[in-house]
Amino acid sequence: MIDQIFINIKSGKGGDGAISGRHEKFIPRGGPDGGDGGDGGNVYFIADENERTLLPFRYKKIFTAENGGNGAGAKKHGANGKDITIRVPIGTQIFDDNEFLLVDMIKQNQKTLVLSGGKGGNGNVKYASSTNQYPVIAQAGEEGKELKIRLDLKLLGDIGLVGAPNAGKSSIISFLTAASPKIANYPFTTLEPVLGVVEHREKDFVLVDIPGLIEGAHQGIGLGQDFLRHIERTKMILYVIDGSDPNPVEVFNNIKYEITMFNQKILEKPYIVLINKTDLEEVSVLEEEIKDTFKTQEKNIYFVSAISGEGLSKVLDEAVTTLFSPEVTKGGTFAPLGIAKESPVIDKNLKENITVLKPTPKQRGPKIIVEGDLYMVFYPSVERIAQRIDYEDWTARMQLYKHMKKTGVVRALEEAGIKKGDTVQMGGIEWEWD
Repeated sequence: MIDQIFINIKSGKGGDGAISGRHEKFIPRGGPDGGDGGDGGNVYFIADENERTLLPFRYKKIFTAENGGNGAGAKKHGANGKDITIRVPIGTQIFDDNEFLLVDMIKQNQKTLVLSGGKGGNGNVKYASSTNQYPVIAQAGEEGKELKIRLDLKLLGDIGLVGAPNAGKSSIISFLTAASPKIANYPFTTLEPVLGVVEHREKDFVLVDIPGLIEGAHQGIGLGQDFLRHIERTKMILYVIDGSDPNPVEVFNNIKYEITMFNQKILEKPYIVLINKTDLEEVSVLEEEIKDTFKTQEKNIYFVSAISGEGLSKVLDEAVTTLFSPEVTKGGTFAPLGIAKESPVIDKNLKENITVLKPTPKQRGPKIIVEGDLYMVFYPSVERIAQRIDYEDWTARMQLYKHMKKTGVVRALEEAGIKKGDTVQMGGIEWEWD
């Protein structure tokens, strides 16, 4: 079963560089001192073994890193925006909106930079030179990046519901989760495992309804071996016993026998015994008698009703306490059987073990697109200066022109055939070429 959800992520915008000059007593022409803008925050994903499902993302679907602060006078650098780190279960795959797999989160604490924040803009001090001692140009911060992504997670059952056919497992998973198994009053209703996500006490986990086990299951009768393999992959077991059966202890022992003959290590997993169908009068009146027959070998026994929900909250209390205990969360004795405890490692040469998705290559030189007498300039580093220009200030316009000449933009426009009176568009700003 694949759990799938879409979320939107956005990195922070870089802060704007400042246009400022020194203002000190007895220093009438102190020169430029505009500081750079801070970088926008990055968006990281980290694989966390304590996260088990994608349920939290159904309540929050927009994640935004902090913008960088603007630069200021006295060469003050704007503050960098705070990064945002999104925790996902191990095994989560991250796809972009073109269905391209960005990263497979396969190892505990694997950290991946998915969106980098915008770079802070240069302050005017960066444009000072021997021929331009007081620049009145600066650079706007780079815009943050935005992406709609899809998270995929193959659900593996944390807790398995195990019992004989018609014990009421399907009714229990239906009551506790949004799963919709086929439910009827006859054996073998469930022919394949059904998974559902349970949320309890601010924790969430995956409950799996294992199809009913019959005598000879360990030999493959009734697809028994396939069903038993699903139990191997769980971390905990809820044994569901039909309280209306004439001999519930014998039913329980038969189930344990089939498991033992298949893989006795399964019995080492933590478990709880549920006596189901207390809504039936014949079960409720025999509750004490059933307790007496079990008490010599079992302590964790709960009487429940999958119809009314009676007793299930207490079962979940104990299940959550056990499932999220150090013995279970750290693996060890109760780790899923047949599954490697160590996932493939990522490149150890990566700084701080962080995977950085390959960014879009930086543009080399200006790109000009001509539509009639409109010349559109695409060159991000220069566009960001154009966004900060006061076009009423002739000095600022001249300094921008000189910077455009220095960076090859003027030559590119001339090669594209621009002439006086044509319109230039750059960084969202338009002006007449003269």
